Amino acid sequence: MRTQLSTACLMSNTRKSVPLNTARQLWAQCGGFCQNPNCNKPLFIAVADESVSIANVAHIIGHGTSGPRSDHELAGYIDKEGITNLIMLCLECHKVVDELEKVFSVEEMQSWKSTHAGKIRSLFSIPTIRDEKALLAEVNDLLEENAALFRECGPYSANVLGGLGGDGVKIWKKRCLDTILPNNQRIIALIESNKQNFTYPWDVYRKMLEYKIHADAFQDNCLTDQKVNDYKLFPRSFDHFVKTRLGIESKAPEVVAQEELEFRYNTVKTYIERFLSDHSAIATLQELNRGTMLVELRDGRTLKVFVTNTYYFTDYTLDRVLEVDPAVDVIICSSPAGKYSDSAKHQCVDRGIGLFMLGEFMGAINHKGDQYLNFLLRADRESRLLGIKRIVQESVPPHRVRVFVFGSFIRRKSYRDIDILVVYEEPIDAAKLRLFESSVEQKTRKRYGEPHIGVASEREFAALRLKHDNLTQAYP
Repeated sequence: MRTQLSTACLMSNTRKSVPLNTARQLWAQCGGFCQNPNCNKPLFIAVADESVSIANVAHIIGHGTSGPRSDHELAGYIDKEGITNLIMLCLECHKVVDELEKVFSVEEMQSWKSTHAGKIRSLFSIPTIRDEKALLAEVNDLLEENAALFRECGPYSANVLGGLGGDGVKIWKKRCLDTILPNNQRIIALIESNKQNFTYPWDVYRKMLEYKIHADAFQDNCLTDQKVNDYKLFPRSFDHFVKTRLGIESKAPEVVAQEELEFRYNTVKTYIERFLSDHSAIATLQELNRGTMLVELRDGRTLKVFVTNTYYFTDYTLDRVLEVDPAVDVIICSSPAGKYSDSAKHQCVDRGIGLFMLGEFMGAINHKGDQYLNFLLRADRESRLLGIKRIVQESVPPHRVRVFVFGSFIRRKSYRDIDILVVYEEPIDAAKLRLFESSVEQKTRKRYGEPHIGVASEREFAALRLKHDNLTQAYP
């Protein structure tokens, strides 16, 4: 076996992310469609209630001296990570323009981008409005549509909290993409485009800016992989301001906030009691305050559990929780539509704190030690195996090759290595095997983090003894 197998490696991801402001501009220019005029495919594909992103940010002029179109006369003068050198394409078109770089010139792709952006602007043309009441009435209609969707489909709706199959979460994400995000952008555009029609300073514009901060962060969380730490929530004061100007009765923002908090507390409490009160591993549940409870397990452990309704739990959120109660043993992210960051999970594991979604907690408390802290749902494990299988298939495996995965990648939620074993039958084309190994390594690193790949013949594999007996075949 020519490549030594590793059993420990700090997880990392070398993919360079597009800056948030750049991502916002790209999404605004593309409108959610591939910017190749011969394609114009939607960048989110709906399959039943699922929405899958096929969006790819492509460089018009590639990096270095060997990237696509990197020999162009402008290559040495432009910012290759700047907005003018980036174009939003679907997965297929990105691959085509890069592999057939001579067919698709820099000038042609720049023309694609400019023409497409013009079409998007015309599709969402904003009317000139000089009557403030008429403008605010249109804004209010959009706010009302968003509010109705949030009540029916949002993170704390009965549709989400009561949906055991996860369909409620899928529907909420879909509604965010097809309705709420476009509504947000139209609200902002209506006010920004018409501000010159009203006396300066115009307080409607000033109020809208607070709303825009929320809308931008909400868009980032929906469309990019760069989640914002505790992004600004919907500013109730903006909705109250609009309704008050229109003479529509509206509760004060602080009253609405208290009502929402009470509603979320009662809903989450009911949801937790529904699933945890008769859990076979739990002896008793005792509420200490509105966010904390003591959970006594039948194996003798007592856990101080903090329940959060934060939409996206991050390192920042963890610091805030520990400021309130540094003695917390467990943090549960209560909403099925929420999630926590990988970094926050790492920190909690290192501190001996269990950070879980509710479903994870229900499974984790059946275990102790590392198995408890790093509990991995079967669905997550299967998803990782399926991801590796797809990477292997995309890398065109040579004939009579098997691929196995082992190590923490399929045992732990917070994995610190990705161990892959490629097993081949002799004789084999060594060049094809090396090419395959290189492709698997690159694709795995891009999607999951740093891989360690071992290569062995069937004869070597038969004599191999692994420290942990969790070798799992991912391909074929």
